[in-house]
Amino acid sequence: MVDVIAESFFRVNIDYYTRYEDGSQVHQSSAQKIIEQMLRMLRPCPGDQILEIGTGSGYSTALLSNIVGVNGSVTSIDIDIAMVERASLLLQQDGCTNVRVLLGDGRSGQPDGAPYTRIIAWASVEYEIPIPLVDQLMNNGVLICPLRAHASSWIASFRKNAAGDLEEIKRIPGSFIPMTDTPFYPWCAEG
Repeated sequence: MVDVIAESFFRVNIDYYTRYEDGSQVHQSSAQKIIEQMLRMLRPCPGDQILEIGTGSGYSTALLSNIVGVNGSVTSIDIDIAMVERASLLLQQDGCTNVRVLLGDGRSGQPDGAPYTRIIAWASVEYEIPIPLVDQLMNNGVLICPLRAHASSWIASFRKNAAGDLEEIKRIPGSFIPMTDTPFYPWCAEG
């Protein structure tokens, strides 16, 4: 059986997405190891309709585009207009024709395109998954999201049952910046 995730990492050039023209690193990029762990939890397949929260550099979007193929689609949302414009251009130039990159608050999801077979977030929410994301996931669909509560943070995978409720499948350690309604740059020193 073909490992579509490993194959996508082989096909997609990480530096094309995660480095600026001057060679500097795009801050809005997750480590390749955690991307792979989360994609393995998501278990995307050719033909899936995926909602991605947090486009960032566009690297994970390109990986998902490659995995779902011509019969699938990826709708990616980011709150940062600069990242949306950059990722849109790079994905288009890289031939990712099954992707839409939209400006918006990921906590609201994207009803146009729902229900999704898979949803993955690269930004964390506090305590619980936003209701719009649950509503936009099809029954038996999988959702991966970083969560935080008090001083703890983790990444959890869920499956939506026939009653429309999320059942946790697995969790792994990890933390991400929070989903917000404005761009968030923790790497910038204040004052």
